[in-house]
Amino acid sequence: MISLTPVFRIEHIEYLIGLAGLPVLLALLWLLLRWKKKTAARMGDPALISLLIENFSSVRFLVKAGIALLAFVIIVLGAANLQKPGSMENVQRKGVDVMVLLDVSKSMLARDIKPSRLEKAKQFLLRLTDQLENDRIGLILFAGRAYLQMPLTSDHGAARMYIQDANPDVVPTQGTVIGEALSMANTAFNSKERKYKSIVLVSDGEDHDPEAAKVAKKLADNGVMINTVGIGSPDGSPIEDPTTGDLKKDAEGHTVISKLNEAELQSLASATNGQYLRLDNVDDALITMTQQLESAEKKAMSDAEFIDYKNYFQWFLATAFWLLLMEFFLSERRKAASPVAKAASQVGKASAPVSNAAVPAVVLLLIALTATLSAAAQNGNNLIRSGNRYYKKQQLDQSLQQYQAAVKKAPDNPAANYNLGNAQFRKNDYDAAAKSYDASVTHSATDKSMQEKGLYNKGVAMAKQKKLQESIDAWKSALKLDASDSDARENLEKALVQLKQQQQQQQQNQQNKKKDQQKDKKDQQDKKDENKDQQPPKPQQSKLNKQQVDQLLKALQQRENDLQNKMNENKVKTPNQPEKDW
Repeated sequence: MISLTPVFRIEHIEYLIGLAGLPVLLALLWLLLRWKKKTAARMGDPALISLLIENFSSVRFLVKAGIALLAFVIIVLGAANLQKPGSMENVQRKGVDVMVLLDVSKSMLARDIKPSRLEKAKQFLLRLTDQLENDRIGLILFAGRAYLQMPLTSDHGAARMYIQDANPDVVPTQGTVIGEALSMANTAFNSKERKYKSIVLVSDGEDHDPEAAKVAKKLADNGVMINTVGIGSPDGSPIEDPTTGDLKKDAEGHTVISKLNEAELQSLASATNGQYLRLDNVDDALITMTQQLESAEKKAMSDAEFIDYKNYFQWFLATAFWLLLMEFFLSERRKAASPVAKAASQVGKASAPVSNAAVPAVVLLLIALTATLSAAAQNGNNLIRSGNRYYKKQQLDQSLQQYQAAVKKAPDNPAANYNLGNAQFRKNDYDAAAKSYDASVTHSATDKSMQEKGLYNKGVAMAKQKKLQESIDAWKSALKLDASDSDARENLEKALVQLKQQQQQQQQNQQNKKKDQQKDKKDQQDKKDENKDQQPPKPQQSKLNKQQVDQLLKALQQRENDLQNKMNENKVKTPNQPEKDW
């Protein structure tokens, strides 16, 4: 597959319009030569004039003019600023794709592990991300439902922020659905690969999820290794509500004791040739888990965190300067001249100022203009490089300021807009990031690689805002530019499935709403008809005497007793099974 990444690019392609001045300068040169010829003809006898200007070399004059015109072309190219992708454009590395599954159910608030199970788990994962510098990391938070918090990315800074913010509040439904989290992790991997994939599951395994074992078998068939980390104690601990300080109670009012379910976590790991470890000591667990992930087969990967380019305009300007210096010192006169020619030196001097100054004067003016433009462009590039340094150090606020200043100075700079979008994305400002990516695409008319990267990242930003249709459109456009982008293709497929499910859900909701409305309308009509037909009973005088009434009441009482006895005989006791919400 042919890559669309260019070896060189032109930063200011609009400056190439200056090359349109080359025909003008050639026309001026032709007019100058014609004027010199007519002037010499008017001065007298051609043979005498030829003798008088014997020391003038027309060849040297044309060489000087050619050097000046070449310098002009080089200056225009220098102003356009030829660039080459820098070393940070494509970072080659070897690693695996690691999906981190973190349990954030309320049982993780238990304090049998200090300061709490969840805090201890976060400490472990934060240090683990530092060890996985060559791997892509994704994050899924789960409790009663599973949520993809971050897709696979080499942006470990973003992973750290998501892990630090993890808490039970991010998942409204409580419980522990390990099976659903494993299924979601499976869809996050590249379905075409059967290796380089690993899951790190951190949980107390509070609930026994029968679906988890089935999903684990499917993951093993897909080449995914599940490594489980158990956190908690087998003896268990009560769960304290952080807002009220009260202990969690079940439906019968008993204090809930949450225990570590090691058996389930061990079975999930063994089913996929993974490893189970209990998180008692972070350092020991970190060494064990790192060694386990290092043993996995690794693949070569490349990432583009931000765009940086090497500039070559200074080489063009330096070349133009030396050409003009050469043109200035190159004489139009021959080395040796006859006495008659020396006497005619004034004729040569009369024409020399025109030939020496006409073309170079224009070129020197363009040099001054180009120097100003290049200085402004270089200033903007310095801001981008400064922002890149802050970005690598994860100092997002400072990098954001530098990128914004670069965009303000050069709004049509695609690299500045692209890098600004990355910084805004890392700050969770997805809407602003999408606009910056749009700007980078708009101003990259000749750089297909930049357009593809901008469209891909825009799709991710749209997906973060749950705008599936916009993300689908962006990924489709990215694939039109680079059909080999497997990440864009997989994201597009998943988004299309999600959009179809969303549309089906909306259609089902509409149908249910319509049925409910029809049912309510029918119930109201039935009630109205019932009220209409129902008439208050007309009191009639009883014809029974007291003895007959007593006998009738006794018969009714006997029937009621028989019915009650029959119900007691058929009554079956059902066990009380409250649903766990921790």
